[in-house]
Amino acid sequence: MIEMEDQTNDLSEARIPFLDYKTYTDRVFFLPSKDGDNDVMITGKLDIPEGRKVIVAQALNQFSNLLNSKTFLINFIKTLEGRPDFNARSRVYFASLLTVALHGKLEYYTDIMRSLLLELMEEYVHSKNPKLMLRRTLRASPYTSCSRPSSTR
Repeated sequence: MIEMEDQTNDLSEARIPFLDYKTYTDRVFFLPSKDGDNDVMITGKLDIPEGRKVIVAQALNQFSNLLNSKTFLINFIKTLEGRPDFNARSRVYFASLLTVALHGKLEYYTDIMRSLLLELMEEYVHSKNPKLMLRRTLRASPYTSCSRPSSTR
């Protein structure tokens, strides 16, 4: 007869490796940077002079409040997309930051994503070739509307 203790011992030896939340998000959302483990996103520590810490904390708090405004966030994303130096790597990094920043507000995050996707679909429907929406590109992301048809750029 097999005892329950034997079964639990077998399970504890062959465990699935679980990562803590911070390590998991660092590895999944953020590409390795040139700074490695000293990257601000991994350490969470900004090198700010003592005299400016209060001002920076206040500015970050105000920016956080702005991110909770749907109009601001959608316009902010569109503005970033319009920049010629906003390449694929920057898009991925920004999308990761936004995902982590809005992780606690998934309904709001989903609403933003839905709005951007619907807008992108609407532009493709009104373009000359709506089948282009189904193509695979490096820039195809709900965050970015840069993979839009060339007639709307």
